[in-house]
Amino acid sequence: MKPRFPGLLIALLLIFLAGCQSKVYLMPTPAGMQSGKHDPFEYTPDRHKGAHIAVAYATNRLPSDKGNYYAREFDDNLRVGIARVQIGDGDQSWEEIRRLSIHGLDKKDAELAISEVDQVGIFDSNDSIDTLSPEDQAYMDILNEAIDESYVKEITVYVHGANNSFYRSAAQAAQYRHFTGRQAIVTFFSWPSAENILRYGTDVSNIKDTVPTFARYLKFLAKHSSAERINILCYSVGATLTTRTLALLGNDHSQTDREAYRKSLRLGSVYFAAPDTDFDHFIEEYRQYEDIVERVTVTINHDDSVLGVSRRMFHARGGSKTNNQQIKSSKSRLGKPDIKDLTQAQAEWIIEKTRDPNFDVLEVDYNAIPDLPKGSHDYWYQNPWASTDALLALNFHARPRDRALISRESENSPRIWYFPEDYDTRIDDALEKIDDDIQIEN
Repeated sequence: MKPRFPGLLIALLLIFLAGCQSKVYLMPTPAGMQSGKHDPFEYTPDRHKGAHIAVAYATNRLPSDKGNYYAREFDDNLRVGIARVQIGDGDQSWEEIRRLSIHGLDKKDAELAISEVDQVGIFDSNDSIDTLSPEDQAYMDILNEAIDESYVKEITVYVHGANNSFYRSAAQAAQYRHFTGRQAIVTFFSWPSAENILRYGTDVSNIKDTVPTFARYLKFLAKHSSAERINILCYSVGATLTTRTLALLGNDHSQTDREAYRKSLRLGSVYFAAPDTDFDHFIEEYRQYEDIVERVTVTINHDDSVLGVSRRMFHARGGSKTNNQQIKSSKSRLGKPDIKDLTQAQAEWIIEKTRDPNFDVLEVDYNAIPDLPKGSHDYWYQNPWASTDALLALNFHARPRDRALISRESENSPRIWYFPEDYDTRIDDALEKIDDDIQIEN
């Protein structure tokens, strides 16, 4: 008997082999740093110079008894702390790390490993966010001290994708912080992935159950941190957790003064990298929170092989099951959208929304970007052009044109931003202007 979905099985195997690698390596140097003209490490505080990168974390995973810090099992409580991620063997000098980060790292020097995890507190699901325990206050003190020390007076929350361990999400968050010159204050939210691409449905179920917890964490940061903004970088299916959580916050009808509520949350830029969430559901969810976030960027790759499989997986199953209820999800993914999946009203609304100055759609096209694999899904950190864009969008809230992007649009079609052929040259000029603007502000 022939398998019903032979192509799907082969694709799943390929993704499984690519996604379950035990090691994470520091991402390639972002394009904006490769010329040597723009060195983010020039402003790195002395105490952050070294082979170890500190990132904050929050997780609703249970602690592991196997030496892996946190397990795959779900918990209603929120554990918070600080993780330290080591580059290479941890013995390199700062000048060596700085040089290798700008001019290229050998693989043996670029391996990332967790060197320490310090759980500072537990935020019980029944606790009020208004009053902090001494442990939770200690966590916030660490974050606020880092904010005061940095010129980036903001927090960026990284939300990982499917098939991710606590280690992998820590390493991804750490490499993002590293390439901001250790200036960005980064915390990662590690939701309980099953860490197995063949259990993708479990991940989707855990995301649904995690939404209230993630919403509490964002409120927790807004209530007790000194951050001027709270930004979110969400990757792959982390986009589902993010957009559902923001919709939950947007639907809080207990807040009668909408403007005061928006200011209290201080939600800044939200960057959807290769987002694996229903295209049509995103539109309905975004309507509910567009007025409480400053800016949204959605990156798309019409050849994204992982999102192609994600869509077919749901077709094959007719949806995913959560608590014995069927969730229909057979539409295209936000990161690989198909306008035919929308109603006419939805299509007209999203096309018009792409012309909004606070909503950007960036096409990541392998034909236009050097060395980008056709089916790339991990481009936000593996491709130097794409990673540069994420850094500029989140850390400087730069508009697409100020990030050296070019748009194309026509009547009755969406406005799409893309990378021009001479992006390497344009990004140097764009960074010069951003540097000048920062100097004027300071």
